[in-house]
Amino acid sequence: MSENSGMGRRAFLESAGAAGLASLTDSARAAQAGPWKGGKKWVYSITYDEGAQDLLKHAVPLHRKYGVSGHVCLVSSQIGVPRNVPGSSYHGMMVLNRGDIQGLAKEGWGFSSHSMTHASTSFENGQVEVADARKVLEDAIGLPVTVFCVPGSNQGHPASLHFAPLGGYKAIMTIYDWVNTKATDLMWLGRCPIHTEWPGPFYSKFDPYKRLQQARALGGWIIDYCHCPMPGKPIHPAKDCTSEELEARFQAVKEIGGDAVWLAEPNEVVDFLVNDEESQRLRATPATPESMVLNEEMRALYRQR
Repeated sequence: MSENSGMGRRAFLESAGAAGLASLTDSARAAQAGPWKGGKKWVYSITYDEGAQDLLKHAVPLHRKYGVSGHVCLVSSQIGVPRNVPGSSYHGMMVLNRGDIQGLAKEGWGFSSHSMTHASTSFENGQVEVADARKVLEDAIGLPVTVFCVPGSNQGHPASLHFAPLGGYKAIMTIYDWVNTKATDLMWLGRCPIHTEWPGPFYSKFDPYKRLQQARALGGWIIDYCHCPMPGKPIHPAKDCTSEELEARFQAVKEIGGDAVWLAEPNEVVDFLVNDEESQRLRATPATPESMVLNEEMRALYRQR
């Protein structure tokens, strides 16, 4: 969540808390769903927003240790340069360059567009920030890009829904905190924040088991998200975890998942769902704001266009 998102605390918590509604909707439709790729029972993915180069030191070694594929959401116009988003906790940090990215791709990592400049996505700027950002990123990293990741807050999701198909994306990742299933609309993918301390009023502490049992019970797909875990102390406690907490998360995934969990990066899962006939049937009815979001302020944003 951006410090500059403009969303009030209560509205943010209510919009993020739509997980219960979305989970009930999806789980009812997905109750009859069969296994995932390779007969796996559920899926675990993790994403890192912004693409700080420090991931190579503090996250990638843990991915190699535990055999977990990673995924980076990149600001399309900022590859191999210091991050230029004034006000961001990560402003000025060096971003992965083309060589770094292609090296990670060879290890099974995936990538998505996190908009052109990380501006709040709107109907006024969506052509550039969403649609045009795809080709800019593909040219910059030399790899296909088919997933869009909403920057800032979920307030940018309504405009993203309009412009992502125009840009040729297959899916959108949000920061709605819920477990996805085979029935989840690919333009409404939720992500689970794994942060050291959630904002007030609850100040929830890091939980390495967060939503893992739910994902296993639903036969669902959990997409974790953070930014750039660092040793000992997070860069921002409400946006990140430490590298020690990241390792605890991977250990919990292995403990709960065993041989039943498919460890996959999001592009791989999206491609599976796009081509899976059962998933196509379960997604036959598109999601609506009314079926996915409880907060009236957020619903109103979806009605703007």
